[in-house]
Amino acid sequence: MRDWLSYELSDFLLFSERVYWRLFTLENANLWPMPLLAPLALLAALALHTRRPAGGLRLLFALLALSWFSVGANFIMQRYAPVNWAMSHAGPVFFLQAIAFAVMAFTGPPRRASPRLSDKAGYALVLAGTLAYPLLALLQGRTLADAELAGIAPDPTAVVSLGAALLTTGPRHRLAACAVPGLWLAQSALTLYVLNGPAALAPGLALAAGALALIATGQRRG
Repeated sequence: MRDWLSYELSDFLLFSERVYWRLFTLENANLWPMPLLAPLALLAALALHTRRPAGGLRLLFALLALSWFSVGANFIMQRYAPVNWAMSHAGPVFFLQAIAFAVMAFTGPPRRASPRLSDKAGYALVLAGTLAYPLLALLQGRTLADAELAGIAPDPTAVVSLGAALLTTGPRHRLAACAVPGLWLAQSALTLYVLNGPAALAPGLALAAGALALIATGQRRG
């Protein structure tokens, strides 16, 4: 019987890097034109936030609720779970995160009188998730057809969610907006580290940036 200490992380993955990236190609093709419309909708909510913060954040939360439900039902349960049995347990967590965003969209964010410094960090993360993340496919030698897109793929959706956490106020709202996205990015970074070391930088850096921004703005507010 093999000793547990002799196992490596790669022993727990039953799929290859090629299979992993192929999941996004199939998902983008199956949901077209949503891979184009979903990031644009999130950007529209961000633009609205610059003029009407409360309304923009409600819309962003509502779109993220739809995104987490769609990603959980379509990508996680239908595509990822068949090649990674652990994802069958992740699907319900995605649905819970969708409910959390839906509740926040319905109740509305706490009021604030003026823009906060954390807005800039929030904007940066939303833009990174919607505009920069898809370009990683090109840097990794893949095509835009294989790109991870916010609202369709879990990683960029989680990055946008961290941005939304920075745009809201109150510890409960922030925790509800960032806890699951943060945990997802952590496991994604670990998975990609095993599959392809450099690819882990994207979710890892996004998680680190979001965590540092949340800590810094929390201390400033205190």
